[in-house]
Amino acid sequence: MSQRVRGIIAISLLVAILTGVGTTLFWAIRLQAEIQHRTIEIGGVSREYRLVIPYSARGKQNLPLLIALHGALDTTDEMAQYTQLDVLAAQEGCLLVYLQGRLLNWPPFIPEVNPDIAVPDLEFFDEICDQMVDRYHADSNRIHLAGVSQGGGMCNLIVSQRSERLASAVCNCGWMPKPLDVAPLTTTNKCPMLFIVGSQDTQVPPDVVRTAARIFETGGHPIELRLLNGAGHGWNNSFGVNRIIWNFVKDKRQEVGM
Repeated sequence: MSQRVRGIIAISLLVAILTGVGTTLFWAIRLQAEIQHRTIEIGGVSREYRLVIPYSARGKQNLPLLIALHGALDTTDEMAQYTQLDVLAAQEGCLLVYLQGRLLNWPPFIPEVNPDIAVPDLEFFDEICDQMVDRYHADSNRIHLAGVSQGGGMCNLIVSQRSERLASAVCNCGWMPKPLDVAPLTTTNKCPMLFIVGSQDTQVPPDVVRTAARIFETGGHPIELRLLNGAGHGWNNSFGVNRIIWNFVKDKRQEVGM
């Protein structure tokens, strides 16, 4: 058998093993949580979201809710795969909703010619919050938001416009969308915020994330900044991002409801 053939066989076996591991993890999560792909109509437009309901949360009231925002050109299922937040939700008994952006994107900034560009997404967020509280027993005082990259920028935008709904927010390698980076920040609820960024992130460098954090801090929000030494751009699971996020949000709640 040639060395080339042996190499092909070895690669094929590795792929099979990794595929098997992924399949095992998929079914392990399925055994711990119900996963639903749902749609909701917002302003005459059908919006998609992915809902994770841990079996351990069934029959319980006042559940924590985590709303997740994907990066540019991602789907909710892709975000679930690269973040492994399903596993976290199943372990902690937390409702989890991944929102799908329009055309797989979130507004990266607010243009002067279209100042209402984010309104459909804000209305989507509002409706999901209401639905999770009314139908799935989420606690309106324990709604948390987390976004990555472009979703991190959208997380900051939502906090700037809907802080009264949030107990906390996590911006993972995201920026402050223009013109919010220069306008005075007048949020209603000064919810705590965690900013995460890799020291080697060249797409959204640490200084960009620090600027966003400083804007919210100046506006009265309690801020934590976590610099992941040696990490690049994205959701850095090898640095324990999920546990960092859960340790930050788990005890956060609003003193006054919506």
